[in-house]
Amino acid sequence: MEVVVPCCSCSRVFVNSQLRFAAALAVSGILLILLWTGAADAKSRNNHQIPLQSLESGVDGVSSHSCIHDQIIEQRKRPGRKVYSVTPQVYHEPRSAANSNPHKGRVLLSVLDEHKDVKQPIRIYLNYDAVGHSADRDCQRVGDIVKLGEPPSSPFPAVPACNPNVKPPVSGDCWYNCTLDDISGEDKRHRLRKALEQTADWFRRALAVEPVKGNLRLSGYSACGQDGGVQLPREYVEEGIADTDLVLLVTTRPTTGNTLAWAVACERDQWGRAIAGHVNVAPRHLTSESGTLLSATLIHEVMHVLGFDPHAFAHFRDERKRRRTEVTEQQMDEKLGRIVTRVVLPRVVMHSRHHYGAFSHNFSGLELEDGGGRGTSGSHWEKRLLMNEIMTGSVDTRSVVSKMTLALLEDSGWYKANYSMADRLDWGRNQGTQFVTSPCNTWKGAYHCNTTQLSGCTYNREAEGYCPILSYNGDLPQWARYFPQANKGGQSSLADYCTYFVAYSDGSCTDINSARPPDRMLGEVRGGDSSAYWVCSRFHATGEWLLSA
Repeated sequence: MEVVVPCCSCSRVFVNSQLRFAAALAVSGILLILLWTGAADAKSRNNHQIPLQSLESGVDGVSSHSCIHDQIIEQRKRPGRKVYSVTPQVYHEPRSAANSNPHKGRVLLSVLDEHKDVKQPIRIYLNYDAVGHSADRDCQRVGDIVKLGEPPSSPFPAVPACNPNVKPPVSGDCWYNCTLDDISGEDKRHRLRKALEQTADWFRRALAVEPVKGNLRLSGYSACGQDGGVQLPREYVEEGIADTDLVLLVTTRPTTGNTLAWAVACERDQWGRAIAGHVNVAPRHLTSESGTLLSATLIHEVMHVLGFDPHAFAHFRDERKRRRTEVTEQQMDEKLGRIVTRVVLPRVVMHSRHHYGAFSHNFSGLELEDGGGRGTSGSHWEKRLLMNEIMTGSVDTRSVVSKMTLALLEDSGWYKANYSMADRLDWGRNQGTQFVTSPCNTWKGAYHCNTTQLSGCTYNREAEGYCPILSYNGDLPQWARYFPQANKGGQSSLADYCTYFVAYSDGSCTDINSARPPDRMLGEVRGGDSSAYWVCSRFHATGEWLLSA
């Protein structure tokens, strides 16, 4: 007989058939103890009120990066500021249609094929000249007071002071008090260079672009970027940069909260492609402990420079370099109860259909984020639908690059994507059209929980988890009210306050050192060849744990 023990047990216990009845009784008794213990554990997490939108940083115990891209873009749209400059470049010119093919009916195909053939791995040039050199924006000594954004003039020095911990937080257009962690010493600069070089290499393998012919030239009309930007070197304007398709100007200015970095495009070519960008990395996050998170964050932020940006959408081109007329569509969604914006680009839709198994005509595009405040809304994928995809509004060490993100960049008309660089995204895989088009409280199985009383398996069957249902100090939006109490919901505003099982820190089914005390009472053993899938597939299909022979 085979007894499957609860709490996402990853091992299987075999007993003699003569002991079936006794074993079943024993396990049933332990089940009651485990359920009571799990309920008490879960309740302890949900017994106090939480401010709205206060848990985006490491909501399930994992350190994360909160992106502020949209907030920066809004700041740059203020009167008297340029979002970007346009500097035409020289590109490879295909042979004239008349010379390459005298048959007029085949001219267009010939030209398109030749354009596709000329794309080469993108060449990114990293410039560190501005690191640590801004007197009013870089922390050079402990106690320095520097600008974040453009703080207003005030008769009082250093007012307003940056403070992400007050309500509402003061995290932009404020004065920042420098600490030792905010100074970019030699060790931090070394980590910065290593991380950015790895990022540039990743994109070289992931994206191909029509290469600039000769030197890349920039305008130099104004400082490139945000928070004072970076003044372009004169030689970039007069002579240009050889063997380059994109130049990234790097700074190490402080940030607030858990924002590790930010990046914006500041110059585009005649087709709208970014040719220069400003990347800022906060020195206090340049530590040996943040290596993996920093790598994911830099890929995320450079994606914004390359084209994952609402302002870039307006310049997207089709295969004939004509400006696209449909990139996103916005409409009132009656099922979701609010206005949503979806990306309707052809490759994005195709890869989304295959990922979700959403082949119904009701699926028209992939949703963009509409929550999370000014920093994330509109320039990221909807976290409810893509969860740990790298282009959602928060990034952590589990973030992955999906084919949908690479497809969006390829649909820009500027790049050819190498889809072998995409990672496997498990969230929502093969869940069907209803998963994408319906509210999350209608989801089935591992993707939804509605009580703190029980533990369950996480969506990917890799861990035992709890169901975090929080009480906020204000009512949730009407469309996010999944419970009779208007202030109750899940832990993430980016994920539309949906409730789903979150892994216990010691609940892994594959880590041999990860077994919660109740599991050890049962003598369980966990290992790399174990999986919660077997037990969870039965638990979520029936609503109860099984003891099967």
